[in-house]
Amino acid sequence: MPNWLFELINPWTTPLALVAGVITLAWICRVRGRWLAVVALTAAVGIALWQAWKSGPPNGLLDLQIYTNSARAWIEGGSIYDYQDPTFNLSATYPPIGPLLFTSLTPFTADGREVLFTAVNLLALFGCAWSVAGLARVAPDRRFVWSSWAFAAATVTIPVWLTLRQGQINIVLWLLVLVDLDAMRRSSRWSGIGIGMATAIKLLPGLFILWLAASKRWRPLNLAVGALVAATALAWALAPADSMTYWSDLLWESDRVGSVSDNRNNSVLGVIARALEPGTFRTGVWLAVLAAVLSVALIRSLRASRANDFLAVAAIVGCASAVASPISWTHHLGFLLVTLAAFWIQAGTSKEKMYCVVAWLFLVDPGGHGDDPWMSTIRALMLVGAVCFTPIRKLGADEMTATVQTVTTPSNRATNSALPS
Repeated sequence: MPNWLFELINPWTTPLALVAGVITLAWICRVRGRWLAVVALTAAVGIALWQAWKSGPPNGLLDLQIYTNSARAWIEGGSIYDYQDPTFNLSATYPPIGPLLFTSLTPFTADGREVLFTAVNLLALFGCAWSVAGLARVAPDRRFVWSSWAFAAATVTIPVWLTLRQGQINIVLWLLVLVDLDAMRRSSRWSGIGIGMATAIKLLPGLFILWLAASKRWRPLNLAVGALVAATALAWALAPADSMTYWSDLLWESDRVGSVSDNRNNSVLGVIARALEPGTFRTGVWLAVLAAVLSVALIRSLRASRANDFLAVAAIVGCASAVASPISWTHHLGFLLVTLAAFWIQAGTSKEKMYCVVAWLFLVDPGGHGDDPWMSTIRALMLVGAVCFTPIRKLGADEMTATVQTVTTPSNRATNSALPS
């Protein structure tokens, strides 16, 4: 069997063929509308849980094993960062609050832990789809169907599938950010907490805190910073030695995460590092490109903020975070899916929708070329393109009226300052 065909039908690589086969069979059996969306949702969930159950060591849900064993080492009186996976020699890289969250999974068997954590990730993924539907202003009567199809389409992409099969926590972090932005769209007084919590667990979402400051959303900014400080302080109280070690030493050891020139690195620095030798010139090129991308991200995210288009904000700032990070593995690129949703919502012709499908296929990667440097370069360019070209949708007159009415009711007067000036 040719390798490309094996990768296409191998559910360990991508569940696309199986999910598409189930949907096609349901279509042949004349399942339509809402029920077909339920079939797609169920197929994606079933295949993901099946893979989690049958994966096993040494490669199955590797990161889950690392963080659970790191948490167990802390419970037994050791350091979070002492544990190293015996097969790949990898250890925990998150701030201490991240590994400490995995203490709740230590009582379970390996199989039970893998299935349970995958189920949590799948629930979080549906929450992401539901939040994106809200940010996209999908009509309430269409939201479940839209979210179900978005969930199924996202599950078969490499960012999500790698997160599921490695036992990563990325989907939960995406959920915290997207729920926060959806709450901000509705002028909730609690918006900001999710962004702060996500940043405490993994520093990458911190760019959203900078966006809050730049857009002068003071109440969400204060809550985000408060949540970040509170979570970090809790970790410091529970694991003071590990906290000191991480913030004073491990944070600056980028080699613990991986090499910037790794073929799987999708960041701008990864592309530059694979093309240029280390040195002052390479650093200068990276800083120049980074400054340009972040400047565009700031300008366009503020424009989206003024238009109350939080879907565009999520796409622009989320993808800019992946661009700015020295290392962005493929399972970090979830906000590219948010970008696709933004383009799909505003696609007015069949040709434009076809472009979205082609972009989605590059994230599905049915040919099994996910680790090739040319694919990483394409995804890096997609990240930059998302920052520069994600469409910004303006509120219609009826939507603007509804928003104003919502934020000027007596129960919401305290949140009026969240509206852009």
